[in-house]
Amino acid sequence: MIVRFFYASKISKRNVFQSITRKHDALPHLRKYSSTTKLPNKVQFVLSKMEREKNVTREIQPILGTPTTEINQIFWSKDEGNLKLEWVDPPRSVLIVKKPSSEPTSKAFTELVKWFHDAHPDLNIIVESDVAEEFRNEFPFVHVAPPENKYEYTRVVDFVITLGGDGTILHVSSLFEEAVPPAISDLIKGGISLLLRMRLTCALWTAEKKRVVKDGQEIGDLQAMNEVNLHRGRYPHLAAISCYVNEQFLTEAVADGLIVATPTGSTAYSLSAGMYPFRGPIIHPSVQGFLLTPICPRSLSFRPVLIPQTAKIQLKISKVCRSPTEITVDGREICMLNKGDFLEVQASSYPMPCVNRVEEGVDWVKDINNLLKWNQNFVNKQLLIHGLS
Repeated sequence: MIVRFFYASKISKRNVFQSITRKHDALPHLRKYSSTTKLPNKVQFVLSKMEREKNVTREIQPILGTPTTEINQIFWSKDEGNLKLEWVDPPRSVLIVKKPSSEPTSKAFTELVKWFHDAHPDLNIIVESDVAEEFRNEFPFVHVAPPENKYEYTRVVDFVITLGGDGTILHVSSLFEEAVPPAISDLIKGGISLLLRMRLTCALWTAEKKRVVKDGQEIGDLQAMNEVNLHRGRYPHLAAISCYVNEQFLTEAVADGLIVATPTGSTAYSLSAGMYPFRGPIIHPSVQGFLLTPICPRSLSFRPVLIPQTAKIQLKISKVCRSPTEITVDGREICMLNKGDFLEVQASSYPMPCVNRVEEGVDWVKDINNLLKWNQNFVNKQLLIHGLS
């Protein structure tokens, strides 16, 4: 689970953690290891569907009859709204991820780790290696996952706390190759209600249908929470990209690039890309589908396309493309693709479970109005007061 802390001194961290560990007593012994390899596996949990009627949220039957340790496509395909999570035993390990080079997040990190260590010494605190090095004298008891084992976080982490903004959450998504711990996008008050946000799986292939190699190593499947972006990068020429949906030729795009975006990513790069007034649409995060959005296409008829989550998209660098094309995933530079190389994008089997406040339900409507100012008239108030000069 990802707990996103917007640091505020007036917020009681004790109440937050007690809401997570409710109905469970503390574990009897303190565990201290320098490496996560000796930590126990994460705790099993039960997921149940939740319904909201007349401003009252109620729990209905569990989705599966037995507890599990991962949220995958089985739950995602059954999800029609929010889910309730309840651990079988108290959570054992928390991963704390902070925004780098930020004094406010460093201060929040220091207070949070001290509080967890003092109030809940049974909880294993896991951090990234650079954070452990930064605070090595202050917090020698934290744990670090071995860099050679990319599945270690998936094995041990029960929930995640992010200290930062949206970019920090995207970074957390990149840390989990498979199942992501349930993700909380704000402070918890009360019960835990989940919304499964779709992720994308991206595979890179050469013209010879071999995995793309970078620095002597094959690039494995990549997970994207917002978008996969294939673009011309630093080159002045337009990219030429052949688009296929389920191996059926769709079109050859001549543009600055193409974006494959999730519903979550529909309010990110995809929203501002394309041509006015046909920029990418805003999609509810519960919609099981993804967007194919052009970036400044040459053709005026190229509009964003909504594709079902069961489809597989193939984007191939055309033979007429005049320069290499760069691929980025959630803002991370991956590599360059040459003529004949291609990438395959499809819905990931491992969505990002985001936790909402039960009493508020899904926060999407509030967010697009309060954060994006959706459909609001952007009028300069000073002009209304003083008039045009």
